[in-house]
Amino acid sequence: MPEDRSLDDFAEANDVDGTSAETGSDGAEGDAADSDGTDADAADGPTDTAAVDPAVATSTWHADGAACDRCGERVERRWRDEADFVCADCASW
Repeated sequence: MPEDRSLDDFAEANDVDGTSAETGSDGAEGDAADSDGTDADAADGPTDTAAVDPAVATSTWHADGAACDRCGERVERRWRDEADFVCADCASW
């Protein structure tokens, strides 16, 4: 049976280029920075959340069924097609 090991035993295993998160390429301790001088811990992505489009549902499911927005047929599952939720027959696949 393999011996139990701490995760700390593997911390330097990911250090392939001689650097780690705690030390820079010169081995000095300090905050790691990207090659362009930005902080490596900075968030990746937009900082203005108003510019991000919110996620939208691609389908809905109703146990009692719901009317298709195009044909009116009552179905359990409807898919988004433009602004409408439609049955499988009305969806533009």
